[in-house]
Amino acid sequence: MKRVTPKLGRAFRTAVASASGLAMIATTGVFGAPPAGARPAESFAAAAFTTKLAGVCPNPLIVQTNWLAEADHAGLYELIGAGGTMKQYSYEGPLGSTGIKLQILAAGPGDANLSAEATMYSGNPVARVTPQLGIDSSEGIIQTSKKFPTVGIMNLQDHDPQIFLYSPGTFKNLGTIASLKAAANSGGHFYVSSLTIPYVQYLISKGVPQSSFIGGYAGDLEKFVTGQGKIINQGYADAEPWELAHEISAWGSKPLKFTLIYKYGLDDYPTTLLVAKGQEQKMAPCLQKFVPLVQKGLVDYFKNPTTVDNVLAKINPKYSASYWQTPVAESKFSEQAQLKEGIAENSSADGGALGAFNLNRVEQNIKILLPIYKVQSPGTYNPAVTPAEIVTNRFIDQKIRLEK
Repeated sequence: MKRVTPKLGRAFRTAVASASGLAMIATTGVFGAPPAGARPAESFAAAAFTTKLAGVCPNPLIVQTNWLAEADHAGLYELIGAGGTMKQYSYEGPLGSTGIKLQILAAGPGDANLSAEATMYSGNPVARVTPQLGIDSSEGIIQTSKKFPTVGIMNLQDHDPQIFLYSPGTFKNLGTIASLKAAANSGGHFYVSSLTIPYVQYLISKGVPQSSFIGGYAGDLEKFVTGQGKIINQGYADAEPWELAHEISAWGSKPLKFTLIYKYGLDDYPTTLLVAKGQEQKMAPCLQKFVPLVQKGLVDYFKNPTTVDNVLAKINPKYSASYWQTPVAESKFSEQAQLKEGIAENSSADGGALGAFNLNRVEQNIKILLPIYKVQSPGTYNPAVTPAEIVTNRFIDQKIRLEK
């Protein structure tokens, strides 16, 4: 579903946005000279994204994301560039020269912590609009396949950036489930957001002792820093390593290793663009044109991330939440980490197109997740769900690929 570790690190700050903060609505445009290395505010997007969407797509086209503004959603922000308008939990502007506007809505406090699937059916209670599209993980699509059925139409990240962080002075290599069992048996503990999240339940089912997991992680890295090497911490490859090196002086330059959690066997699509199942056919003419633009937006972002990174730095925390900051240096680290670790990657299916789904992989996820959801959320999922019912590559342009 939503980010299970809402990257709240930022020097151990774990505050949650207050209800009063939701009412503080402000509006601004991006102003001033473009930062060094950035492209002119609107000219790049206008020249790069020219497919005519007026009369084909809703205007504005509203996308509900799965967390506050961050580099994981950069392919969408690239479509607007620096020419948009910032409001609380919202960024809106012309989608290039397509003839329509794109509105990107933040989640978390920005949608009252609902899933994107729920907002597409019942509306975003904070923004008071109903988005036509959303972003969630393929896990979320499976979990809500009966209650809020949706179809994934593109993935913005080919693999999940969630990791286990650990000290190599204590644990040499935690690359296998067997090594996790050995770490637990030698006194290691896994600090995770919750014991109920799917990958934790999956690891427990594979024999990692439940008693070795500690719930409650919300970006606070104190346990990891002060744990004398015995804490194995949940995190993100594109966040916590940077924070430990640059924001937490108690850690600084100490050695650090991590393993991407998807490599243990539960390999979901964490940032999936989706549409309500009943709207797929109605939206098809729009999606046939819009999805390739998002593919191109991703390619363009990784070629030159400066404009979007500066937009994100201005949005956060002023127009999101007090605990959420995305300095340019961290967004740059995120971009580099996504490329280096294969998080941003061309698909292993559908001719290697960027953003395409591997249906065999989705089928494996379904087999792993349904027994978990049978216990955790009976009635929300379709027990007979198939990959073809929840993801499609029909709108993907097979010619668009990420160049590294």
